[in-house]
Amino acid sequence: MTDGVELRFWAAVQSIAASAGRRLATFYLMDTSLNRNGWRVTDRAIEDALPTLLGKPLGCIPGYRINHVHEPLVVGQWVEFEKPDGNAFATAEITDGVAWERVSSGEWGPVSVVIKAHRVVCSRCGGDITAGPDEHVLDGEGHEIVESFSFSRVDFVADPAYPQAGLITLGQLSEAKTPRGFPLAAAAIPFEETAKAPEGIAWDADAAESRIRRWAGGPEKERIRWSDYRRAFAWYDRSEPDEFGSYKLPHHDIVEGRLSVVWSGVAAAMQALLGARGGVDIPAGDRRGVYVHLSGHYRQFGRVPPEYHVSRSTSVDGAQGPPKPEEKRERKEMEAQVAELQHEVETLKAENTELRERLEGIEAERRRQLVEQTLEARLRAGLAGDRKAEAERLKSLDGAALILLGEDAERVAERLGKATAGGPKAKYSAYAKSGFDAAVEDARMRLFGYSREAEG
Repeated sequence: MTDGVELRFWAAVQSIAASAGRRLATFYLMDTSLNRNGWRVTDRAIEDALPTLLGKPLGCIPGYRINHVHEPLVVGQWVEFEKPDGNAFATAEITDGVAWERVSSGEWGPVSVVIKAHRVVCSRCGGDITAGPDEHVLDGEGHEIVESFSFSRVDFVADPAYPQAGLITLGQLSEAKTPRGFPLAAAAIPFEETAKAPEGIAWDADAAESRIRRWAGGPEKERIRWSDYRRAFAWYDRSEPDEFGSYKLPHHDIVEGRLSVVWSGVAAAMQALLGARGGVDIPAGDRRGVYVHLSGHYRQFGRVPPEYHVSRSTSVDGAQGPPKPEEKRERKEMEAQVAELQHEVETLKAENTELRERLEGIEAERRRQLVEQTLEARLRAGLAGDRKAEAERLKSLDGAALILLGEDAERVAERLGKATAGGPKAKYSAYAKSGFDAAVEDARMRLFGYSREAEG
C-alpha cells in the first residue's frame, strides 16, 4: 500500500446529542456517488476505510475559524461509524467546549473529510491512475474511482461542497433508524452524473433492466451487486433492498459496457413522478428527493426540468381522484400565508436597502479617514514625497494594507525621532543610520515576510 494521495470530500452534520457527560455529534460523510470534485469511492472502499476513521481528529482553524488548515486545532475525535445502504455516517465526541457550543447553536455544521487514496482507477478504461489522472480524466471522458483509501482527519468548513448532501430527503430524515440508532437516509437515491447515452437512443425499460441485471452480476438475484444495481434507478424500498420489485423509476441502460443515463428514460421517469400514466406509487416524503435526482440528469443533458408539483392523479396510497374539499381549503390557506410572507419579504428588502446605503456611507467615511491618517503618517516618516500622488496611490489599497502601512510609517518616524533626539545631527552618525535601517527592515518583514541580509 502506498502513502496515498490526499483527497477531500464534503458533508454535513445530521444530529447532535449529549449523553452521560459526552458531547456527541453524528455526521453524514459520503456515499458512492460522484462528488463535485469529479471522483467517487466504491462501496467496498467505504466499508474497508471506515475503521480507519476511529480515533482520527475533528478539527478547525486555530482561533475557532472554519475551513482547512495544515495544522488544525483538534476539537474532537471519531468514536463510531455506520454504513447503511452504502451511506457513511459517523459520530464524533467533541471535547472542546467552544466547538460544542458552535455546533449546538447551528453556527457550525458542514465538514470536509480528508482521505488518503491508496488505489485510484479510471472509470473509462479501468487503468491504475493512483499517481495522477490519465487522458480520459483530463479530457472529461472519465473520472477517478477510489478503490482503496483511509481517513486522515475531518475539519469543520464554511460551506458544504458536496451537492448530493441536499438530495437525501432535502434535510428531512426518516423516522427509521439503523441498528446503532443513526437515522437512515430516505429511499430517494442520490444523483450521480453517469455517462450519457446518445440522446436519440430508444428507451425500453424492461430491456434496460434486463441488461442492468447482467451488468450488476446477475441476472440471478443471489449474485446481484445491489449497490451497483441501485445506481440505475431513482427510488428503492430500503426495507427490501435485495428484491427487484423494490426498485422504481429506471432511467439508465448499459451502452458499450458502461452504465449510461438515457434521456428518454429520464423524461419518462419525471413524467411518471409528476403524475403521467397513472403516476408512481412511492411515499410522499421521498418525491422531492426523486425530483431533485432526475433534475440533475435534466441539467446533465442541457435541459430545464419541469416545475415540481405534487401529483393529483395519484395519492400516497395510489388511489386516484380529484382534490377533496378540505384539500382545497388547505390550499387557499396556504396561498394566503404565501402572500403574507411575500409582503414581509418585500418590506425586509426595502429596509435592507436603506440599511445597506447607510452602511456604505459609514464605510466610505471610515476609509477616507484611514487614507488620510496613513498619508499623514507616511509624510511624517519621510516615506512619501508628493502628497497628491501618494494620496491617489493609497486610495487604491484595501483597509488591511492601509493599516499596515500606517503602523509601519509610525514606527519609522518613532525610531528616527529616537535616533536624532538629544544629540548632534551628524551626517555620519552611526546611531541615526542604524535606527533608520532597523525601521526599514522591520517594515520589510511586515510587508514581505523576509529581511534583507547585510551586504559586504
